[in-house]
Amino acid sequence: MKRFQRTPGATRALTLILAMGLSLPLALPLTAHAEASTSQQQYNIPAGPLNTVLTRFSSASGVLVAGDLQLAAGKQSPGLQGSYDAEEGLTRILSGTGLTATRQPDGSFSLSGADNNASNTLDPVTVSVSQRSAQNTVDYDFTDITRLQPQDSKDLFKNEASISVGGSIPVNEKIYVRGVEETAMVVTVDGARQNNKVFHHNATTLIDPSLFKSASASAGVAAADDGPGALGGSLKFETVDVADMLDPGDNLGGFLHGRYASNGDAVTTAGSLFGRSNGFEALGYVKQVEGNHYEDANGDNVPYTEPGLISGLAKLAYEDIDTGRIELSHEVVNDDSERPYRANFSGLTAGRPVPDSRNYDLTRQNTVLGYSRLTGSGMWNPEVTIANNETELKTTENPLAAPTTTVVYTGITESTSASAKNTFHTGFVDVTAGLDYYDDSAVFKYAGDPDLEESAENTGAFVQFRQTLFQRLDLSYGLRYDQQDFTGTDDSRHDDEGASSNVFAEFHLNDHFAINAGYADVWGGTALAENFILNGAWVYNDMKPVKAHNHTVGFKANWNGFFAEANQFETGLRDARVPTWGGGPDLYSDFDIDGFDATVGYRASLGRLAVTYADIESEMNDELATSYDGNYFTVPLGEQVAINGELYWPNTQWALGLTTEIALENDDLESEGLGQKQDGYTVVDVYVNYSPIEALSLRLSVDNLNNEEYTERASYGQEFPTVEPLLEPGRSINMDVRYNF
Repeated sequence: MKRFQRTPGATRALTLILAMGLSLPLALPLTAHAEASTSQQQYNIPAGPLNTVLTRFSSASGVLVAGDLQLAAGKQSPGLQGSYDAEEGLTRILSGTGLTATRQPDGSFSLSGADNNASNTLDPVTVSVSQRSAQNTVDYDFTDITRLQPQDSKDLFKNEASISVGGSIPVNEKIYVRGVEETAMVVTVDGARQNNKVFHHNATTLIDPSLFKSASASAGVAAADDGPGALGGSLKFETVDVADMLDPGDNLGGFLHGRYASNGDAVTTAGSLFGRSNGFEALGYVKQVEGNHYEDANGDNVPYTEPGLISGLAKLAYEDIDTGRIELSHEVVNDDSERPYRANFSGLTAGRPVPDSRNYDLTRQNTVLGYSRLTGSGMWNPEVTIANNETELKTTENPLAAPTTTVVYTGITESTSASAKNTFHTGFVDVTAGLDYYDDSAVFKYAGDPDLEESAENTGAFVQFRQTLFQRLDLSYGLRYDQQDFTGTDDSRHDDEGASSNVFAEFHLNDHFAINAGYADVWGGTALAENFILNGAWVYNDMKPVKAHNHTVGFKANWNGFFAEANQFETGLRDARVPTWGGGPDLYSDFDIDGFDATVGYRASLGRLAVTYADIESEMNDELATSYDGNYFTVPLGEQVAINGELYWPNTQWALGLTTEIALENDDLESEGLGQKQDGYTVVDVYVNYSPIEALSLRLSVDNLNNEEYTERASYGQEFPTVEPLLEPGRSINMDVRYNF
């Protein structure tokens, strides 16, 4: 494998770019928001639902669009490709929709019917936008997630060949972005840092994506304001707000959702109630999934796989155009059921005898208090977040040697975090600067023994610049500095500090073709060990901070609805901590993950089709990495293909969709004598949506239509002859019913 190494030239180039970004804003006059909206900007927004296109335009341009968004419901837009000022861009976006956008004195635009009658407009409402960036590898908004209707992490990312989710049920699913496990990334939910590494046999971040409004990933090259320790990039999730759920003009609403899956007779019940009044908002949501063990493609029961998920979300908020937005949210996800003794595979044919199963009670809680005043212009756009995240795993078992004895092990990871930042819109460059802090802990409890704990405190300062030069070059570059205090199970203290840098550039050669490149040099401090291997006898020597070097190069193309992109990427982790219970706390390895991915597709008002391909290889200490070697860092993946599409019947409420996942046979480990080959497979999912009335949505879907017998490529242990991996569910016929009120 070719190694990617940092060069002095790359460092000098980054230093020069940062110096330019720091000096030029001081030399140039500030530009008012109304003036900025008259300047031209490069856009690459695909055709799609008008509301989605308007949201993406508002996010990309920084221009606010107001009006009755219900006017855009059910309408399609041709999108926007090319260089335009805000008014020209909106005119093209609204072409053929019968709507117009009128510039307001403050530089915003008011959306109205073409005849401009007062009866066609309501009081202005601001389009709710999520941050979209060329730096993001994956960027889903509320429309994307609503179309996917994901039940778990696997559903959320099944259209991405470069993102793999190992495991067959939520409690054992792990996310790998371009081959990097989520533990080696910054993961946030509603801006709150997630510290979820409890036990390598269960999920890292147990999520319920049903009520997400956005999900984005910056693989490898993450921005400085994404947070500390972005070794392999960042993974960000946002839950919905009341404004996402209510139509303009409505103040109270809710929905009921039911789902039945034939494989395992799984029944999902969910409901939500939300409302707003005089700037105040409240939202409540609860979901439960119950059922039996699922069957594999052979018709055999896969024991200990029954669903046991309960999740909930509560939000209170106040928003005022002058004050800003204050929001308090609490999210909880729990999976409590009997699982295989090692929850991420069925069993071993050799080794230490253990019971067939034990109970896993896994709970993740996330509480966030946030304040923001995001005007999209000017020098005062503060964001403050204070959060607490806790993941608790309690395993209960009856040992073979003492079957009448109940043994309980408990692991708790917790993170208290805070961040404060402000974005300065200067008219030439947007500068985001601030401070962040976390206090992470990992605790292991066993009755009769003293609690074992590792902890780490980190304080960071960061600045990130984002700008467009010459109307064709989009730049994002930044620095951060972190200082960490680490404490071991023996109460020994280890202090360290380091700097991280990133730069990403995308150059639009013309309206249809762009090239991009990015580089990141990341200091990650000392990572906490997983709770279930903590050892009170550990002796901590000098602890090494983990570092990462990442690069990516690629291109994007679009023409009349057709689009394509390709990327080559590499992540190098140095001194990654790999402790073991018996080996000690200060063991380290180097990981190198590199690969290539590509996408081709077509979008139009009547549908879309996309094919993505990824080829990813991982090494540990210059040898191919196995799923055992790469716990919390990587997994052998090889070549994978994802095909997805959706067709809309004109002038009807029908839609037909398809997703195909193809994993090619991977014999890399077998050829190196490190394991057996990973079998290839093809899995096809189909669905049809129908809305007989506006308030009612029906979906009939078939998962694993071809009834393929397979183990998900990113799942643990399939390369080892002594491991019995978990087979995925066979064919399942599902019915979803959702009623909005």
